Amino acid sequence: MTTKVGIVGAGKGGASILKALHGLPEIEIVGIADLKDDAPGMQMAKKMGVWTTRDIVELLNLPGLNIIIEATGSQKVLDLVYDKKPEAVTVVDSHVAKLMWVLVAGREEMLEMQRDQAQQLAAMADELTRAVEQVAATMEGVAKGAQILANGGAQLLGAAQKAREHLGETDEILRFIRNVAQQTKLLGLNAAIEAARAGEQGRGFTVVANEVRKLAENSTVSVEQISRIVSNIEKSMAEIIAAVEQTGAVTQEQAAATEEVSSAVRSLEQMAESLRMLAVKLGSAT
Repeated sequence: MTTKVGIVGAGKGGASILKALHGLPEIEIVGIADLKDDAPGMQMAKKMGVWTTRDIVELLNLPGLNIIIEATGSQKVLDLVYDKKPEAVTVVDSHVAKLMWVLVAGREEMLEMQRDQAQQLAAMADELTRAVEQVAATMEGVAKGAQILANGGAQLLGAAQKAREHLGETDEILRFIRNVAQQTKLLGLNAAIEAARAGEQGRGFTVVANEVRKLAENSTVSVEQISRIVSNIEKSMAEIIAAVEQTGAVTQEQAAATEEVSSAVRSLEQMAESLRMLAVKLGSAT
């Protein structure tokens, strides 16, 4: 059942009571009366669509009126209300109305604080959201960079391993050349011996044999030099492979750390959303 309420006095107290009671379930403000048409409560009532009058008696005679709130604090007005009101109408005098006004004012202050807190929470949620988005974007870039680094490291590792295999093939070729040089050197030595046995007739052959032996010796020296170079390159390749493998391990750790940060970012996003929802609830409670 709806309780119909009228308010006498549209000053600060009457306006506060009107604001507090208007829109409440099972409460209907049927009208407000004041001699001053520009009183705060009169202006508020007009904006709310509540009936207004400058005649108190007219308000008291509204059909179905249950409660009249006297908010002027004037004994003369209170006497008039008691004299003119219908018997079934209950009067709330200025003392009770003042208490209501104090309670309403306290409620308004509390609601204002809630509104401020809601705005602060909303601002915090927005700021947190922006920070989370920035961190997420940064981590996305880091993750992409780590992936590129991992891919590049894998390619470099493959190339280094292939180069190492090629170096192994080069080592086989060097061994073959070394064997050929040794055979050539032996052949030159045998030819020189045979030329010495032939005496004067084998002199020209001796010169050729000596050149063959020198060529074999030079080939052997070159092979040894190349072998040392290849060995050094192989060591360098081994170091490169080890470094790439270490980089790969670091990249994997970085990827794991990135995933942990991403998980933390998701938690922050949920926290920001919770703050935003709380701010909405606080705002709607006002």
